[in-house]
Amino acid sequence: MSIPAKTRAALKERAHDCCEMCGKYLANNAHHRKNRSQGGGDNLANLMLLCGSGTTGCHGLVTTEPLMSKRMGWTVRWISDPAEVPVWRY
Repeated sequence: MSIPAKTRAALKERAHDCCEMCGKYLANNAHHRKNRSQGGGDNLANLMLLCGSGTTGCHGLVTTEPLMSKRMGWTVRWISDPAEVPVWRY
């Protein structure tokens, strides 16, 4: 299942097409702060625009550094509402 085009466009507009972690221009990977498998949805509060993929760039960093990612709000625990968890953005 992919993110609806309208939501993806709003995400890119919010981020000004830049990675929300490092500021790299033309980021194109939508990251779910709360995984879909844990009930996370395709809404802006749950999404970040990141550079790289699940193994490279900032998206890879989120994957390989889970403690830091939780501390910075880049990932959200399954019991949490992403809209209520602060997130650090570039």
